[in-house]
Amino acid sequence: IRPIISTATATTTTATTSAESSIITITDAAAAGGGAPPRYGGNAKTDALLFLFCPGGNTTVRFVEQAVLSSRAAGFAKEHIVIIDTSPNTHCYSDSAFLRAEVGYVYPTIPSDMTFAMMQNVAWNLAQRWGFPYYFWQHADVVITHEGENEEFATKAMRIVNVAPPDWGQIQFGYDLFAAYRTEAVARVRWDQGISHYLADCDFHIRIQFAGYRILSSYAGIVLHIKTLIPSPLPEMKSYSIDWYKERGAFETRPIKNNRIRHTTNPNPDSRRSQAKLDFRGVKDISLNATQTRYDFEHEAAEKYYMSKWGSLHCDWNPGKIEFIRKEFPRFDINDAGAARRIPSREMPARQREK
Repeated sequence: IRPIISTATATTTTATTSAESSIITITDAAAAGGGAPPRYGGNAKTDALLFLFCPGGNTTVRFVEQAVLSSRAAGFAKEHIVIIDTSPNTHCYSDSAFLRAEVGYVYPTIPSDMTFAMMQNVAWNLAQRWGFPYYFWQHADVVITHEGENEEFATKAMRIVNVAPPDWGQIQFGYDLFAAYRTEAVARVRWDQGISHYLADCDFHIRIQFAGYRILSSYAGIVLHIKTLIPSPLPEMKSYSIDWYKERGAFETRPIKNNRIRHTTNPNPDSRRSQAKLDFRGVKDISLNATQTRYDFEHEAAEKYYMSKWGSLHCDWNPGKIEFIRKEFPRFDINDAGAARRIPSREMPARQREK
């Protein structure tokens, strides 16, 4: 990756980022965030781009720190990592000396306080503008490691992407907790901003398959959900074992664990049943503040929209059920929910059927 020189002058582009043609203004000014935006150097085998999202708040910053710690130890270089910071005060840059030192670029969004679907649209737009044919995305509450494997996580993930079939759209390395996205595919399909947070991934997975791209599952190393915070200060930057993380509250869903055991190169793949030994009380703020109230209303509206669009709240269509969906939705348009009307079905409750 060849970073550009930071300047005080911002170059601004306007991007259409949803099926509803919502407009988001993106400013590519390095001085507004931290570091310099990366540029694709022409080598898809080594020029990686990894996005993480920072919605804001001290707790979120801590989660992003431990996610970045794991990614750097897993082989992603500093210049590979970009944080899309949508917090009002760019918390992930201003509040974390660790992230300022270990992340190549912190990108502040304009406007701030974006939804999940909006940040996903910013991600593909930046990847496209910076010239990357594909990019990775990692949940902020996810850690990755290759401890016990025979190959570095980042190296293996890039190698898998580069030998993938030409019609791939997304490669999941542990569902979408850590995934690769084909930039041209996401730019065509885009994330539906009418589904602000949960279910947005379900909608995207359906539509990217309708557009003719495949969702693939692969294995580059250990992918763990971690809903708890590793106590401060952050530990040494190195690849930690699955048991080390599980003792600190990390866990695997059964499908991700089964995928790991099936593909791992570790001769002893099944970790012991580790129990969290730390006190995690007070980590999550569940106070009824205005932000939480707004989020609740957004989620409720998104569920109603998803229900009217797909006829249920199921998220088990992908991959492999696309022919059923084509039959149920003969007039489907990947970017126009109004034209994607579902035909009446005997399996649907009467109140959900198309009028």
